[in-house]
Amino acid sequence: MNIYNPKVSVMIITYNQSHLIAETIESVLLQDYKNLEIVVADDASTDGTREVILDFQRRYPDVVIPILNEKNMGITGNSNAAFFACTGELVAILGGDDLFLPGKIKAQVEQFEDSKVVLSYHPVDIFNHADGKVLFRTNTTEKEKINNVYDLISKGGIPGASSVMVRRSACPSHGFDPLFPVVSDWIFYIEVALRGEIRELSGVFGKYRKHGLGASDRTFELLQESLLTVDLISQRYASDPAIQKACEQGGYRYLLGELFRQIVKKNKANVEALHPLFLKYSSGSKKCLTNIVFKVLNNSIIFNLVSGLLPKLKNAIKRNV
Repeated sequence: MNIYNPKVSVMIITYNQSHLIAETIESVLLQDYKNLEIVVADDASTDGTREVILDFQRRYPDVVIPILNEKNMGITGNSNAAFFACTGELVAILGGDDLFLPGKIKAQVEQFEDSKVVLSYHPVDIFNHADGKVLFRTNTTEKEKINNVYDLISKGGIPGASSVMVRRSACPSHGFDPLFPVVSDWIFYIEVALRGEIRELSGVFGKYRKHGLGASDRTFELLQESLLTVDLISQRYASDPAIQKACEQGGYRYLLGELFRQIVKKNKANVEALHPLFLKYSSGSKKCLTNIVFKVLNNSIIFNLVSGLLPKLKNAIKRNV
């Protein structure tokens, strides 16, 4: 009987994370799956990150593969530097400040024994870097689950990107799309999922670190780039009504998340700037309701009341919207 034991490439991208990258690499080395390589791409760090990586490479020369960019390439450029250095049949993605939990790789590899599976993900704990407190656990309700490519589009991607493992043969030939300098992961996962099935691994197998320095904390700044994902997918698959519907839902849902963040921050100017974008991704009664909501939010008293109430409902909204 043949045992399924494919080579796994763990691609780690990092920049100026000398105080975190060692723990990240260690979390992979401690896995109980041995047929793996760890490709660590450093984006021209200036804080000693590359020295940490090289130390691991000296200690684990058959496992750790350093990719040391001479100039800063940005998130997508660095992702491709790592991705194209991967030689495994399966590729697991890990941020330079996030962590794998024990048993993750072995359990996730088992899902790929089914040749139809091209993407696997699992819940992660989002934790506060300052005190280690778990703030939120992803994918604990049916409404949050990603069962197919339509869910992946309409629900705005997979929270906790470091949970994802993909089949290399299903990945786009260009890797991470350079049209998206920062937020290229969502469209990458969509392009993979269009080639097969998505499978969820039950159980928490990763930790996502919140420290206010990542792309997830720059959502308004990166809004247009994120929405370009659904716009491009909609254009490329214009004849598929299910994808068209998912793209409209995905754009609207992404904007709902940003509306929540800007109301909580009490940034009325940014809230008003979202109004025309909402109309682009809505039709019929939803468009009418959208106009009513923004008209109500234009009232300063109501706006202040809502901005005080929403933080208390954050987790419930995440689980059910």
